[in-house]
Amino acid sequence: MTPRTLLMAGAISIGTVAPALAQDTVTLQFWEGHSVQEEAATIEMIKAFEDSHPNIKINRTKVSFGTNFEKITTAVASNTLPDVSPIWGGFLTQFAASGQLLDLRQYGVEDMQEGIYPGAWSFGEWQGGVYGVPYAFDARFIAYNKQAFEEAGIAQPPQTYDELYADAEKLTKKNGNTVEQYGLGIGGADALVNFYVNLLYSFGGKIFNDDETQLAIDSDAGIKAAEYLSKLAESGYVSYGGSTGDDLRNSVITGRVAMIHDGPWIFYAEQQANADHPVAVAPMPVVKQGEKSVNFGSVGAYVVYKSSQHPKEAAEFVKFMGSPEAQQYRVKLLKTGVATNVSEQPVAIETYKEWPELKTAQEALNGSQIFPTSAKWPRAFQIILPAAEAIMEGDDPQSTVESAVRQASRQLRR
Repeated sequence: MTPRTLLMAGAISIGTVAPALAQDTVTLQFWEGHSVQEEAATIEMIKAFEDSHPNIKINRTKVSFGTNFEKITTAVASNTLPDVSPIWGGFLTQFAASGQLLDLRQYGVEDMQEGIYPGAWSFGEWQGGVYGVPYAFDARFIAYNKQAFEEAGIAQPPQTYDELYADAEKLTKKNGNTVEQYGLGIGGADALVNFYVNLLYSFGGKIFNDDETQLAIDSDAGIKAAEYLSKLAESGYVSYGGSTGDDLRNSVITGRVAMIHDGPWIFYAEQQANADHPVAVAPMPVVKQGEKSVNFGSVGAYVVYKSSQHPKEAAEFVKFMGSPEAQQYRVKLLKTGVATNVSEQPVAIETYKEWPELKTAQEALNGSQIFPTSAKWPRAFQIILPAAEAIMEGDDPQSTVESAVRQASRQLRR
């Protein structure tokens, strides 16, 4: 940590030592575009950092990055980049490849690796360097309404995908042509891709081939994942799209939907609804009994820009934000932490007493995999999304996937 004072090296008179001189204060420009929940946690994390680093101040600016981080791209062109910002999706590798990001290895960031979940840590790596420290790692899992399961006579959450389908059938309630309770809920757009990718990983597939010149979702695993998605869509047991993530979470809280594919945002939704913990969570099902559950997880990382005038202090800040000491405040705000031992921190321990399901969500990070850390991922996403939507609308899964791969072959080789 940065010392509070610099001591003079020698005495200036007989038997006396010069008084301590205050270090110059450094102010870091920090842009963030977080959700209300994430922002509240970030504010507490910044306060903890400034308390322990009194010579470093954080000037936090709320910005909108847009879907492609246009704000950062514009700042690159005008040479007005901040010292630090978050990056998520496939954009970290894009900015690293263009030479805008600082390789943090020179500031000892690799010492943190053992204390961060492997899936999260891998997000910040690119061509042998470390260009970001993860601050967020949100696993997806099954969140379900406990009362709905009890009423349907289901004793435990689904362990396999066959059980997931069977449970969705049992949990669906119809009154004529009106569905009063859907067995399973899947959100639109991003959430649909997340669900398909989770299926793909569970079936043992991957998104790209080895040299990333082609989508690999036309593999046996990719087709099986697409066929399962199609089977769900045709069943009538699934609520899909047409609502925001918060709407879907409120649906499982109230029992309008019995279970959903979601992340730790469900806990915040429960808190905002003043609900008395009606929702429980469970790891994603597996294809066959005995296999290890795979939970897709999304990652955000803090990066330091090469243009920073205070790279050492900026690196100290992003390292702190990924530490257990800081991550406990994400737990306090009902999110999961990227640090493996965050559950041992005092604020986290107190939070788990009221929200024991949050600890289950934290443990789901042990088996989480992320999107490929590739600059090509945003383009791949734009190809996978309409394919998944077409499958949900009734198109043949195999031919839809194969068509997506053909389309990708033209775009990914550019």
